[in-house]
Amino acid sequence: MIQDIAPHKYDNTFRIQKPEKEDYVLCIQKNRVFLRDGKEKGILEIPGFGEILPYLSDAEERAVYLFSIDERPYFLMEIRDEEAGLLPETDSGKEYVYAWKTTQDIRAMEPMYQAFAAITATQLFRWRQSRRFCGRCGSRTKDSTTERALVCPECGQTEYPKISPAVIVAVTDGDRLLMSRYRVNHSTYRGYALIAGFVEIGETFEETVRREVMEEVGLKVKNIRYFKSQPWAFTDTEMIGFFAELDGADTIRLQEDELSEAGWYTRDEIPDDDRLISVGTEMKMYFKYGENWESVLRHRAGDR
Repeated sequence: MIQDIAPHKYDNTFRIQKPEKEDYVLCIQKNRVFLRDGKEKGILEIPGFGEILPYLSDAEERAVYLFSIDERPYFLMEIRDEEAGLLPETDSGKEYVYAWKTTQDIRAMEPMYQAFAAITATQLFRWRQSRRFCGRCGSRTKDSTTERALVCPECGQTEYPKISPAVIVAVTDGDRLLMSRYRVNHSTYRGYALIAGFVEIGETFEETVRREVMEEVGLKVKNIRYFKSQPWAFTDTEMIGFFAELDGADTIRLQEDELSEAGWYTRDEIPDDDRLISVGTEMKMYFKYGENWESVLRHRAGDR
């Protein structure tokens, strides 16, 4: 999954520090991230702070420390609308080409630990943008000096990064797995998906599983079993994965405002997906191939 970056080590300890030229910097403006094409065309990379420093006069004062990977710091630069055109198109040696990319482009970044860094930065950027003013009194918030938080200097209201818990569930019926596709206006993801939804006030994760499955496909489930969890920064979500078995009739009643289709698929009918950035994809491959799914996928990829 996208957060599985070993042997690299992610350290999100809160710090206040100034950037050095060799540190990484994520320049973000609205839903766009400023990245460079590496020496190999099509490989997106995070630029170093020294690469953008000449173009933003107050960059050192505005850069916000985010986290470190392998003890190398990553910083955030929130780019104002009028500054977007100031950043370079190429570096001085014409070795790199820079471009504004969307969060969807980040999914394809290599190596994976850099994709994880970039998408985590966009999550923190969205949180900072949405909490610029206090929700209690309307005053402008300021960065905390003791923790990763935004604090209102007038009333003391403290806002922490937004993390919304959601469940994702693989509903099984013997040799069959329930899979669905989102409507075009509901999600940009076009592949097969598992049933998922956000946890509501007063619910346990298991109650959310039952409710979401009933709402989206009209089915009852039993034997709900935890699989694993995943931070999913694309939507500010903590995904909690479960397996559950069909309980009763298998007739699907589709929630058409969210899903375009849903159906039962045997193991042989489940498409392989060796780019395992999400817990949902891992759950599908686990169901298809069992506990040795990783070695099976590597073997099949080698055959190709």
